Amino acid sequence: MQKSKIWQLFRLSFLTLPYLFYVSFVGLFAVMVIDRFRFGRIALDPLTRNSLAILSGLLILSCGFAENRSEALLQLTNFLPFFLFFSVLPYVLKGTERLGRLAIDMVIVAIPLSVWALGEYILKSSLIPRMVRRIPWVRSLRNAPHKGRAMVMFTHPNSLANYLVLILGLGLGLILYDASRSLDRDLEPQRYGRTRKVLLYAGTFSTLVGIFCSGSRNGLIVAVIQIILFCVCIQSNRKILLIGLLSGLGLVVGAVGLGLGRRSLDIMNWADDPRPRVWSIAWDLIKERPGWGWGLGNYKLEFVPRLLAQYPSCLVERTYKVIPSNCADVSHPHNFWLLLGSEVGIGMMLGFSLWVGYICFRGVQCVMTGKLSRWAQSVWAQSVLLAYLFAFLGCVSFAMLDVTFYDARLNIVNWVLLAGIYTATQEWEES
Repeated sequence: MQKSKIWQLFRLSFLTLPYLFYVSFVGLFAVMVIDRFRFGRIALDPLTRNSLAILSGLLILSCGFAENRSEALLQLTNFLPFFLFFSVLPYVLKGTERLGRLAIDMVIVAIPLSVWALGEYILKSSLIPRMVRRIPWVRSLRNAPHKGRAMVMFTHPNSLANYLVLILGLGLGLILYDASRSLDRDLEPQRYGRTRKVLLYAGTFSTLVGIFCSGSRNGLIVAVIQIILFCVCIQSNRKILLIGLLSGLGLVVGAVGLGLGRRSLDIMNWADDPRPRVWSIAWDLIKERPGWGWGLGNYKLEFVPRLLAQYPSCLVERTYKVIPSNCADVSHPHNFWLLLGSEVGIGMMLGFSLWVGYICFRGVQCVMTGKLSRWAQSVWAQSVLLAYLFAFLGCVSFAMLDVTFYDARLNIVNWVLLAGIYTATQEWEES
C-alpha cells in the first residue's frame, strides 16, 4: 500500500474515532500492522525503544505478583497494544504538514461533539416543558446515568470533558500560530483558508461549551489552566488575548451561576468530594506493597473491604437504593500516578513517568530555545509542536484528578499526541 493511502486510512480512522468507535479501531489496527511489516522495525530511537521494552517487560512481570493474576493479565490490554501502536506512529506522522493537518482536522471534526453536548444538556434541563419530557427518546435520555450532565457517545461525562480539553489544547496552539503570523508579514504564507480559519476558532472555543455541558469540575479546572497559559503566550496580540480572557471568564461565570450538571460550585460540595477518601486507600495500598503493587486492575477489588473497614458508617449507607458517592464502589483512585503506584509499584510508576516526561521535556526544550527553526525554518513548526504540548498538558492535568484511559478512544488520542511530540523533536534532531 502506498504511503499516501496509509496516511489517508490513518487520518480517516483517527478523525472518526469518537463517532464510529470500533470501525475506526479496525482502520487504525490495519495501519499499525501494515507499517510494522512494511518497515520491519519500530520507529523509535534506541533509548526510547529500549526504555519502552523494559517498561513492557516490567508490566508483564508484575502480573506474576498480582493478587488477582487473571485480572492483571486482562488489564495489560490497556497498555501493551498502545505501546506497540506508539512505536509505529512516527512512520505515519512524519512531517510538520501531517502533524499540522491532523491537528486542524481534529479541532474542526470535534465541533459536532460540542453542539451535541449542548443539545443533550438542554434536554436534560429541568426547564424544558413537560410535553417535551414525555417524548420517549427524551425520557430515555433524561433517565440515563449522570442526570443533568452531557456525555454524548462517551460512557461518562468526564470522558467527554477529557476529550474536549485535548481538542482545546490543540486549537489554542494553532491559534497562537495564526496570531504570530498576523503580527509579522515576513513569516511563511498563510496556512489557513478563510473558511478553515473560522472553523478552527469555532472548534476551539466551542469545546468550552461542551466542557461546561459535561458538568466536569476537572474539565473546568484544566480548561482554565490551558486558557491562562494561552493568554500568557498571546500577550502581544490584544484582540486574541481578549477573546481568550472572555472565553475563560465566560466558562467560570457560567459554572458559578448555573452550576455544573446540577451541581453547584459551593465550597461544601467540593469539601464532600470522595476523592480524598479514595486517595487515602490508594496510598495505604502503596505502603503495603511498594515494590510490585497489587496488580493491574486490582485496586477496584481491594477498595470495598478497605472502605468498609476504615469507614464503618458505609456498611449502612451501602444498603440504601441510592448509595452516597462517599461509599460507592470505584474502579480506580482518580489519579493516574496513585493508580500505577498501587497496582504496579512505585518503581514502575516512576519509570513510566520519567519516560513520558523525557519525551515532553525535549518538546518543551525545542519550543523554549527556538531550535526548531533549524528543522523547518518556520514559526509554523514551533506552533504545531506547541499545539501538541498544550493538548498533552490537558491529558496530564486531567490525570491528576481522574483516570480515563480505560476508554480506548481517549487512550489512542493520548498516544497519538505523545507520538506527535516525539516525532517533531526527533525530526529536528535528525536534521
